[in-house]
Amino acid sequence: MSTVRWLLQISLLLWLSRGLAATQGKSGCLETCGDVDIPYPFGIGSAGCYFDEWFEVTCNNSIHPHIPKPFLKILNLEVLNVSLNRSTIRVNNPVLGYMNCSGKPSNDAQSWEGGPFSFSDTYTRFTAVGCSTLAYITQNDSVIGGCMSYCKQGTTAAKNGSCYGLKCCQTQFPPGLQYFTTMLGDFPSNSDDQDECKYAFMVDQEWFISMEQDPDKVKDVGHAPAVLDWRIYNATCKSVGWNNTSTSNTSTSFCGANAICSADTQTPSLTCRCPRGYEGNPYLTEGCEGTNYKLYENGTVCINRNANFSCYPVDKLIVDPRPRRMVLPGILAGVGTLLLERTNTVEMDGKLLE
Repeated sequence: MSTVRWLLQISLLLWLSRGLAATQGKSGCLETCGDVDIPYPFGIGSAGCYFDEWFEVTCNNSIHPHIPKPFLKILNLEVLNVSLNRSTIRVNNPVLGYMNCSGKPSNDAQSWEGGPFSFSDTYTRFTAVGCSTLAYITQNDSVIGGCMSYCKQGTTAAKNGSCYGLKCCQTQFPPGLQYFTTMLGDFPSNSDDQDECKYAFMVDQEWFISMEQDPDKVKDVGHAPAVLDWRIYNATCKSVGWNNTSTSNTSTSFCGANAICSADTQTPSLTCRCPRGYEGNPYLTEGCEGTNYKLYENGTVCINRNANFSCYPVDKLIVDPRPRRMVLPGILAGVGTLLLERTNTVEMDGKLLE
């Protein structure tokens, strides 16, 4: 492969790999608070900026004047991240319960019943810290989860995000958890630390492991990141009803253009997502945008835009300095210049020619 052709392919890949900035919020509404993006159906401002009151976000400037913090207004929880792809929201959730902890409040119950949020059983874990600790999650007077931890003299619990029963334990919980009560107790042991502080909290497991967190720090901070699932209620994918669990967007769909609407078969709720090769906000009318490109090892790039395929030699494509454009220099072939819209993603099929 010639040096020029190699440079053209590398330039094309670098150019295609740049994300396409797409609108995430309703027109005229704030899309960020501090360094956190707030995409619709969440929103800041008037009622038209968010789907309903559960998705209203306030931007609080009083905590730190130079770093505004977003909060879910109805739950009063700080928002750390919103994911449209996973239909999750990451929040700072308070410690659920304390036992033998001087000066600490007891927030043993949490309830969002009737709303669109539930603790994510995929990304969040119920966690308890302490010696000779029994921790339970109860709902309607029934135990639905729990764990126990103990301390052994002469043994130090790991501080790198591990939590396997030595002064720290974790457990999963049923999906769709919206309301529950936390109960803490102890069991007889020979440990001198039996009467020390015990506490329980929900935590984002990815954060807990990847950041190598020390569980003892959560006690002092009073909260930990936790991931909640969310869905859109009282909306329909298609007028035919709720039997279609995954349908393409139609004129009667709640989701935006080119988006895929997925309905829950058990509840009148749905989520929207962009197909592979597209990006944007599937909850907005303009929906998902973009073109999927595939680069083959024979030096051909094929463009799929709305199921219409076109293929060109990669050495005939150059980057136009104007934003969102690349050029097929047809002038070289005496047929004029063809402009192509830029892409979101590029897939590699095999390796580049050497």
